[in-house]
Amino acid sequence: HMRVTKHCLDCLKGLAEKTVRLSGGSNILLIQCNNMIEQHHKKGYTPPYIANNILKHIKNITGSYNPYAKAKIKEFEDAKIAVTSIKSYFPKTLEGVLKISAIGNSTDFFTENCFADKTEGLKFHIDMDKIQKEIYIKNNKVLLLGDNLGDFLFDMPLVGLLQDIGKEVHYAVKQHPIQNDLSMEDVRMLDLKNIYPNIISTETDEVGIKPEDMKGIIKDMWDNDATVIAKGMGNYETLSEYEGIRPVIHIMRIKCPAVSHFIQVEMGVYIAIVR
Repeated sequence: HMRVTKHCLDCLKGLAEKTVRLSGGSNILLIQCNNMIEQHHKKGYTPPYIANNILKHIKNITGSYNPYAKAKIKEFEDAKIAVTSIKSYFPKTLEGVLKISAIGNSTDFFTENCFADKTEGLKFHIDMDKIQKEIYIKNNKVLLLGDNLGDFLFDMPLVGLLQDIGKEVHYAVKQHPIQNDLSMEDVRMLDLKNIYPNIISTETDEVGIKPEDMKGIIKDMWDNDATVIAKGMGNYETLSEYEGIRPVIHIMRIKCPAVSHFIQVEMGVYIAIVR
């Protein structure tokens, strides 16, 4: 199981600081959050558990419901430009669209406009054999657990390819805003159902998702023979606790030493693996 390392603590404190600032909170609130992080760390809680607790605390104290709203709109505009360019560098094959989807998991991509030389040096680790089995041997339903806004646009080529081979793809996003994750509010605000109509809610507002919190169609797909694809480290960190219950295709960029160590793939690599 993944546990909190020194790096996780720094990262969680960074998250608290940024969210308190964007929520208009006080220094006292930030000190409270840092104390909570230390306390939870001593009790051995996972990073997503700690993140969820401090984010809820900040929301309760400040009343700021969607502190990352502005940043998300900017990310969406940048990602729209970036995805058009990136798509032209990869073939319309399963491997090609998996790579595009993985690139969508790193926001730094959208903020700079020179992509050609950037796609050159990228490192990928794609478990094609296992992924093909997951996609071609299962029933025709696919559950894609989304992450942030950039991910959504970069996942669309993958969704399109899955539909072309006869899959019914349900794209799940958070019900309420949590850090910079895509939520149903953002879907309405940016009219994302125009881009892809089958967006469904996880009915949660937490980092990642736990099987015991799954409801409705998401629970049905998890429990049955659907293909499950999870984007990003938050989903990986929560679902890795349940490894072995059912296979999941994880697509993300390795952004942290703890995850890198846990799955034995070096930092900065774009991965699509089955766990």
